[in-house]
Amino acid sequence: MRKKSLGFGFSDEIAKVVSRGKHFEAFFQSWEDNLIPNFDPNIRLGLEKSFWRVTLFLCFLCIVFFALFVRLFHLTIINGKTNANLADGNRIQIKVVHAPRGVIYDRNGKVLALNSPGFRLVDPMTKKVTFVTREESFALEVKNDPKAQYLEIDSIRKYPYKEVGAHVLGYVGEVSPDQLREPQFKDYHIGDRVGQVGIEDFYEKYLRGVDGGEIIEVDSKGEKLRTLRTVTPIPGQNVHLTIDIDLQEVAFHQLKDAVLKSGSCCGALVAQDPTSGQILALVSYPSYDNNAFTNLDDNEIDRILNNPNSPVLNRSIGGAYPPGSTFKIISSLAALGSGKINSKTTFVDNGLIYLGSFKFTNWYFTQYGKTEGLVDLVKAIQRSNDIYFYEVGRSIGEQTLANYARKLKLGSQLGIDLAGEVGGTVPDNDWKVKNFGQIWYPGDTLHMAIGQGFVLTTPLQVLGFTSLVAANGNMYQPHLLLKVTKNDGSDYKLQDSQILVSKVVPQDQLEVIKQGLEKVPTEGGTAWPFFTFPIPTAGKTGTAEFGDPKNHTHAWYTSFAPSTDPKIALTIIIEGGGEGSSVASPVAKEVYRWYFSEDKNNLIKDTNQIATESAKTLGE
Repeated sequence: MRKKSLGFGFSDEIAKVVSRGKHFEAFFQSWEDNLIPNFDPNIRLGLEKSFWRVTLFLCFLCIVFFALFVRLFHLTIINGKTNANLADGNRIQIKVVHAPRGVIYDRNGKVLALNSPGFRLVDPMTKKVTFVTREESFALEVKNDPKAQYLEIDSIRKYPYKEVGAHVLGYVGEVSPDQLREPQFKDYHIGDRVGQVGIEDFYEKYLRGVDGGEIIEVDSKGEKLRTLRTVTPIPGQNVHLTIDIDLQEVAFHQLKDAVLKSGSCCGALVAQDPTSGQILALVSYPSYDNNAFTNLDDNEIDRILNNPNSPVLNRSIGGAYPPGSTFKIISSLAALGSGKINSKTTFVDNGLIYLGSFKFTNWYFTQYGKTEGLVDLVKAIQRSNDIYFYEVGRSIGEQTLANYARKLKLGSQLGIDLAGEVGGTVPDNDWKVKNFGQIWYPGDTLHMAIGQGFVLTTPLQVLGFTSLVAANGNMYQPHLLLKVTKNDGSDYKLQDSQILVSKVVPQDQLEVIKQGLEKVPTEGGTAWPFFTFPIPTAGKTGTAEFGDPKNHTHAWYTSFAPSTDPKIALTIIIEGGGEGSSVASPVAKEVYRWYFSEDKNNLIKDTNQIATESAKTLGE
């Protein structure tokens, strides 16, 4: 007899009994419901399926826990150091303390560019930088503004002389994305300020300091708990210039006054020590307030940039003009140097000469109908006689004129320590063929000999060849840097004088030209405002045509003083201002009056007051 099981087969045994008689079917169902409520006859199949579900679930759990273990291992072991640094980054912040730029001084120690306390506010999302004053930063902190945590200590550049020194000093501005791609700006970052023009740009490597900072610990709200470490910034080195800012100020107001009186728009003045090349004053008018660019005054910047007279253009080095009769200094050097003309060579001035069917006249004949008669080189310079220099041009030819002009650095940059210098133009036959598709005509030579035609020069270049005569045949490279000093006041770099040109002509020939220049500001010369001036000077007037439809001319005057022992050389141009003798030379006279005065301080006040009153009278 087979043993009955009460396990999974219990229901099967009952089913066998039931199958023996259908009258048990009702009883079985009743028993099943009473004995085991909700009994499922397929329970065995369900339990078999549940076993696989449990197995799959356990496998899934094992996989999940293994993945979590691998991730935890990766975070704590493999990338543990990186993640620790990231965690520290949430509680440790680095506050940059930007180094102040070096101070810029004039030759006498007066401050031309300085720093005032300020801050930069860095947007954490866009990294955009906004510069704020110390007062504005305090206001953010008092209000407990969340932006305050993004303040970085910085300084704001200030220029106390504003438009008087703008073309020398330039300004600083935020480094641009294009600049950041250049090798010299590899250590700069978005928001850093860099010199954009002028001395600020040229001597950026000295003026820029080394940033410092502090490492602080913050809480979960970003508020400072303590300072962990501080690195003191190193200020930039100080730059001392050859500029005399008092002379610069006098020259600026005198030039401005002359420009306004003549009805001109623009002008330039540059002065230097002819025996060293040190620039004493460099003025361009109109000028601009360079503080507008450091203060980010958008309205003022737009006004400056949209001014049709281009106040940002440094006309002293970047303006190219026909030199007019100032070029006769070069024509004289070329004439004597070529050997075709000497100090005793004379030409007769009958008022005009003919070249074929073309007529060339002397200015004295054109204006007054008068002639000069027999003229030698000294008198030709004194009277600025065009006939004499026409004959010089015919005698030596355009190539000799061009060669001597290039020897005196016309047509090329002199290498002043400012960006924006242009070389001008020294024309000859090859140049004309290349640029105009025409050959050089004899009339072109005559025009060139008196500084007209195609020749173009900068005021700095005219000053250069004037200084060569003053310095007995040596032309020095013009420069603005006097020295660079460290923060402790010790000298770091001293600027030496370098000779660019020397011994173009023998000394005796140079003396002949100097004699002619010394007679220009005396009785009978063309610089009549100097006739009663107590200090002996030498100079050359110039009146240059430039194709103006109203026949306006550029007014030039270039000179040096004292003529016996030159201390200063000075060149002035007033665009479209008229005659050099009556418009430009008075400016030189007043500048010299101040420069050689023993009571400069009172004179500069008087000069500024006169210029201010004059401007008011003219409606400025």
